[in-house]
Amino acid sequence: MKISLKTYTKALLIGCLSLSVMSCSDFLDKKKLGQETSEVYFNSQDKAIHSVTAAYSDLKDYRFGWFQWAFGETLSDNAIYSGSDGDSGGFQPLKDFNGTADMYQVRYKWQLCYRGINKSNQAIEGIEAMNDDLFTTPGLKKRLIAEARFLRAYYHWNLVITFGKVPIVDHLIKTADEKIAPSSVSDVYDFIASDLEAAEADLPLKSEYAASDIGRATKGAADAFLAKVNLYRKNWADAAKWSKKIIDSGEYQLDPNYAHQFSFDGENGMESIFEIQFYDSPTETSAYRNNGNFQTLFQLPRNITYGYGINQPTKNLYNAFMAENDTVRMQATLLDTTEVFHNELADLYTALDQAKQSGDQAAIDQAQADLAAGKTKLTFDRTGFYNQKIYVDPAHRAKSPYIRNNGNNTRVMRYAEVLLMYAEAEEHLGNDAEALAKMNMVRERVNLPDKSVSGDALLQAIYTERRLELAMENDRYPDLVRTGRANILPNWTEAHEYWPVPQAEVDITSGDVPQNSGYTTGGN
Repeated sequence: MKISLKTYTKALLIGCLSLSVMSCSDFLDKKKLGQETSEVYFNSQDKAIHSVTAAYSDLKDYRFGWFQWAFGETLSDNAIYSGSDGDSGGFQPLKDFNGTADMYQVRYKWQLCYRGINKSNQAIEGIEAMNDDLFTTPGLKKRLIAEARFLRAYYHWNLVITFGKVPIVDHLIKTADEKIAPSSVSDVYDFIASDLEAAEADLPLKSEYAASDIGRATKGAADAFLAKVNLYRKNWADAAKWSKKIIDSGEYQLDPNYAHQFSFDGENGMESIFEIQFYDSPTETSAYRNNGNFQTLFQLPRNITYGYGINQPTKNLYNAFMAENDTVRMQATLLDTTEVFHNELADLYTALDQAKQSGDQAAIDQAQADLAAGKTKLTFDRTGFYNQKIYVDPAHRAKSPYIRNNGNNTRVMRYAEVLLMYAEAEEHLGNDAEALAKMNMVRERVNLPDKSVSGDALLQAIYTERRLELAMENDRYPDLVRTGRANILPNWTEAHEYWPVPQAEVDITSGDVPQNSGYTTGGN
């Protein structure tokens, strides 16, 4: 069921693109006549709901999704940027770890996260100030505030793993002259954990949501990100505690069919903890305002479909699957060129089969020529693989002119990752038997034999499981960095742990937001 939070709200939005808010200072410094201000907007339950829905909406901005996989997969050994020569070449400085502070990629990442944070703060402050009598649904006021806190934490999370020291914004920015200095990485993580714990206390379980609200943040989503934040902080006991809470809740289980959870039918299913919700909207179809999954358009094979052919999995990833004889997850993750041809040129294959059955050699020759010509439509295929997890087949694909609006959700957190986080934390705590049991649960689901290892061999096995289980789900590069293995990537050094702060932010704040060491507008 496609749910209400997928719809963009027309609620009051003060979410600015830049932390310094200079880009929207004109309308912040002047009161617009005939338009609701934040102070008077929050006067009904519906408007409170709309304000939180607005905070979710930045997750659907195509630039936010774009840099989830661009920073999460194509920087790693799992994928290359690919696409046209211009697309590929434009990203190559980042792939070579020679990016600059004036590249639009880092600017968008920064801006979109802070815009989402400001919308979250607007919702939190506006709803907290509302009279309880305005809410007709019991507990809704606390729940909405908790959802906004979860989102604020999630946006800060995206910032800290990308830029390191960043400003913590815990209130609504209203004026252009407000400046906030960056906090230490440790303090940012503390703030994220605090927000998640506050949210966790008031969020419902997934099973407690009405069908129309499935997809909103849940207690399990807060628990899962508390586990992940603590995994990054190497707080193994807390990572294990929050993971175990999810495991013991009985709210989630592994989907017995690994591929099913990435299908339309598998959306928000038994294994899903948090997904970004999309649907094929016939009314909102522009690049910046749409309800569909623009990332599908990016990653569909180029020219043989309407896709751009970007974010292609590598032969390295294929080899990793083969090394484990992991055919189940490989087939659900990697779409090879042969499969692309059979999917996209099905009518030409049918015509060839019919010609062969007729025995008419002239018909056979023509059908073969037509098929060969059809295959030439595929261009810029640089690896021979595409992302099966986001691929939508022709029968279910959004039709022109709505090609930006494929309705497949983006999976952000799944139960399998919780099991692997628990396993990793328990291994570090010396509880190898418990770690091994949870890791083997993930392997058994995809028909792989149990492993019997311990110590560092077990830790490396868990890392391998994370790579194969979560491949092309935007986690590989930050995983390599946090576990100290990013040095396997060409040109990577510890100086590249964090990305440059957008130079515009440094300039606008007169250096109050400093540049990360080693970066300038001209190179690093």
